[in-house]
Amino acid sequence: DTSTGGYLSAGGAWTDNSDRNAKANFASVQPREVLAQVDQLPISTWNYRNEGDGVRHLGPVAQDFHRAFGLGPDERHLAALDSAGVALAAIQGLHAVVKEKDGRIAALERTLRVVQRGAV
Repeated sequence: DTSTGGYLSAGGAWTDNSDRNAKANFASVQPREVLAQVDQLPISTWNYRNEGDGVRHLGPVAQDFHRAFGLGPDERHLAALDSAGVALAAIQGLHAVVKEKDGRIAALERTLRVVQRGAV
């Protein structure tokens, strides 16, 4: 257990405390803006120097993530909770873009049907 209530489960899964009552200073985010920031975030595969070349990981470096989102205690560490939150916000942004495009496609299809009927 930690001072924030996070813990390592008996099965070995890290579990963050995400209880609303443990949090303060909520601020909304703009999912499309988060999506745009994710689009610009360098993502690469890499290995930790002490693991050797055979153990690969995928993700951003903490410095780029901190510069893009300003999350976490410093620019050298990246909390899984923050990267998951960014991913979820980006998914919401992408969903909004898809819904908007679906609406535009449906409107264009209606217009096309009207034009095609008039051309007969």
